[in-house]
Amino acid sequence: MFVSAPELTPAAAPARAILEVVWQDDATARVLTRSPEGEVLEDERILGIQELLALQSSPPAELELGGTALATFAVLDLARASVAEGLVHPLLDSGDGWWYAFWGATLDATVQETLTRIAAALPRVAADAFEGDRESAVHDLYPVAVDQIARDRLRAERVTLAETRRFGKPSAVELFLQGLTAADPTLPRHAGYPALERKLARWVDDGLSNLARTTWNLGLHLDERDAASGALVLELWLQAGDDPTLSLPASLLWEAGDGVFGFLRSGSPQRDLIRALEQIEPLLADVGIELPDSEPTEVELDSETVSRFLRETMPRLTELGVPVLLPSAWLRTAPRLKVNLRATSGPVRSSGLFSPDDLARFDWRIAIGDTTLSDEELQRLAEAKEPFVRIGGRWQAVRRTDVERALRFLEQRRTGNGIVELVRAVSGVSVDEAGLELGEVSLDPALADLLGGSDTRFKALPTPTGMAFKLFPFQERGHGWLRLLGDLGIGAILADDMGLGKTVQAIAMLLSEREEHGEVGPTLVVCPMSVVKQWAAEIHRFAPGLRVHVQHGTLRPVGPALREAVAASDVVVTSYDIATRDAEQLAAIEWNRLILDEAQDVKNPQTKRARSLRLIKAKRRVAMTGTPIENRLGELWAIMDIVNPGLLGSREWFDRTFARKIELWHDEAALERLRAIVHPFVLRRAKDDPEVELELPPITVEKDYCRLTVEQASLYQATVDRWLPRIDAHEDRFGRRGAVLAMLGQLKQVCNHPELILRTDAELAGRSGKLERLVELLRAVPAGEKSLVFTQYPGFDRLVPHLAERLGVEVGFFHGRLNARKREELLEAFAEEGGGPQVLVISIRAGGRGLNLPAANHVFHFDRWWNPAVEQQATDRAYRFGQRRHVHVHSLICTGTLEERIDQLLDSKRELAAKVIAGRSEDWLGDLDLGAIRAAVELSLEAVEEAA
Repeated sequence: MFVSAPELTPAAAPARAILEVVWQDDATARVLTRSPEGEVLEDERILGIQELLALQSSPPAELELGGTALATFAVLDLARASVAEGLVHPLLDSGDGWWYAFWGATLDATVQETLTRIAAALPRVAADAFEGDRESAVHDLYPVAVDQIARDRLRAERVTLAETRRFGKPSAVELFLQGLTAADPTLPRHAGYPALERKLARWVDDGLSNLARTTWNLGLHLDERDAASGALVLELWLQAGDDPTLSLPASLLWEAGDGVFGFLRSGSPQRDLIRALEQIEPLLADVGIELPDSEPTEVELDSETVSRFLRETMPRLTELGVPVLLPSAWLRTAPRLKVNLRATSGPVRSSGLFSPDDLARFDWRIAIGDTTLSDEELQRLAEAKEPFVRIGGRWQAVRRTDVERALRFLEQRRTGNGIVELVRAVSGVSVDEAGLELGEVSLDPALADLLGGSDTRFKALPTPTGMAFKLFPFQERGHGWLRLLGDLGIGAILADDMGLGKTVQAIAMLLSEREEHGEVGPTLVVCPMSVVKQWAAEIHRFAPGLRVHVQHGTLRPVGPALREAVAASDVVVTSYDIATRDAEQLAAIEWNRLILDEAQDVKNPQTKRARSLRLIKAKRRVAMTGTPIENRLGELWAIMDIVNPGLLGSREWFDRTFARKIELWHDEAALERLRAIVHPFVLRRAKDDPEVELELPPITVEKDYCRLTVEQASLYQATVDRWLPRIDAHEDRFGRRGAVLAMLGQLKQVCNHPELILRTDAELAGRSGKLERLVELLRAVPAGEKSLVFTQYPGFDRLVPHLAERLGVEVGFFHGRLNARKREELLEAFAEEGGGPQVLVISIRAGGRGLNLPAANHVFHFDRWWNPAVEQQATDRAYRFGQRRHVHVHSLICTGTLEERIDQLLDSKRELAAKVIAGRSEDWLGDLDLGAIRAAVELSLEAVEEAA
């Protein structure tokens, strides 16, 4: 039973490892196993035809079959079926001075058709050893498989075609018949093989000729013999009806008669040719093509006739089933339309900066190959609607859709300005989104320097005279960078590490802008609610001359009162929640600048918060975040789309072009291209960069391991046993993922304290190994030094009085339910030297970012957020400017549990984030199979205190 092409398509998204088979030649193949993401998992093996047949009979059950393996096995299945149906014949062949006995493959119409379908479905990589010729690859493997299968079957059934002589020398026929069942087709030397080969060939040809009677169909070939003149020759060819790949020029009919054709197939080629010409000659005559009356073989066409033939006649011939083969050079070198760009800088102001209104002048040109088209030529090309045109002295293949795209592209982008559009152009984003290809890019020296990677792109600006404190040198560079982009009307992402003074650099920008230009309009600062008052305090502290209005609380002004407050202010500070609620009112005001602090709060572009901020009109935009990528590259797109709309294309295009390639396939080329695009708009310095030269105290980061109590261990195991069957029962992906994440959340709570998951109101002491370890560590903090304890479970409010009782000190609790006044009072009390709370328990959601808490130099992560970026933000509340003491960071981990196993993955996530590749946070566990989940949450013996 022959195999059809659709069966050659592998599963769309295999979840298992994949078996691939890549042919080396007609007798060996390279077999390898790769992951669904394309990574080779096992060393490659080279298999011969017998081993390949054995693999096809019993493929590994644990592996998916890749496209190359499916195609290979389809050829082998066809070979088995052919042998079973007797489509074989004996074949005597010679080479390298030896003779060989083979079973030849008889190619009837059904076999030919099946091989053609398999070749069409064969992945190109499987035919690399055959220079990409999939037809040759299939036709080379098939006869080798037929010979081996026929030979193996005869040997298995112990069939003997010729007895071995006891006396006398065997004849050539006897040796040949013995060779057809031997393991090795190589024959002993004998002088009678040449004569036997001639007789055998005649016998086989006579038999096949009786089977292979066919009708010869007409085909036309265009041959570009003189490319310079543009003239072509239209040749007549005949194709065998049962094998279109068997094609001969009609000239052989008149030179050698029917002999050549009759040797291959029985039929009447001359009669078939005359009949076909009667059908197509009127079509050719319509465009001025006349074939010779006698022995027609070819006719020369001038350039104009070729154009008419391609435009008018070729479609009609195709409808009649007459194929037209075009010159291979046209198809092999067929260039796509390319878009060339020449950009020149606009006028330069006296300050040395470009004018933001006319930064760059764009000159887009469409080219085919090396030939640049004028607007008139492109328009004529679109109107002609021809698949091939003569441009630059050569015939070129042109897609009509490309021409239409090019015209639309030029109409939309003939002129442009601004560095955002320039970067989109130079990086190919504009062209790529339009479905075209970027060609040559030419920038004048000023623009090339502006987009270059050198430090000459911007220079440091000194501390403004109105600043109360002098900036550090690296902050002066950040100040200069912000001013440069702001003066050009360009959005910026200031992504310095936490604690390097992003707020101070932004204040310097606002102040120096007013000192240089006078009144420039109000700035709107949007930040988390927990730092609204802190922003106002920082402005009063560093730039007391700036007028600040805090837009917050239930008594905040609205309507005309809001517009009056804005008019009387230089800076308006509000929270993300208020900005979302008052979006329409804020959008009605013309802002000079919009500043988004902790901009990762808008990392999801589909939220109402992100949509509301897009409504606010501002001449300049700045996003400030130490973590522009927390979990996914899409977060960078979301922030940049507010700061510089359109720079990274549409969300779908960005996901297809960058996110998937970088996150799933670790595509270095895509990573480098993304870096090049965002490079001019993102400034990031780490605390340990040579440029920074901070005199921060040392920091020590430790992992403190603790064991579960018997109560915790029992509850942990019960939670696992309760959830795993539910997870296994879920068939849909989203329901299953939700169940996995619910189980993980409960297991983390068990590791903290049983009271979190099963409230009993019993005493907390002695029931949690982690809590006891936290108390021990807090007791070891030297007198006079303060501590921060971060947790993601603010509902565990019993922790605060428990710590206060066990430690004998005041313990504060900073969480999202505190109003703004209470938050401010708590932070001020904690900041008091020698007074206030000695320990501050903080909900990581409410206080894990934005706060300045250098009064503490001990940081405890009571539970793991499982996202290194979030934990680093929390640590940086203490490890920042103003910190004078050695900082000690402790992460508490329950050994032998899920916490310890997840911790091993966090270091790799930090490395990926540093390369602008972010893994997912907890969601990745939801996609694991049940065995992997069970291994991750399994409770080890060393997890329980009594097991020590």
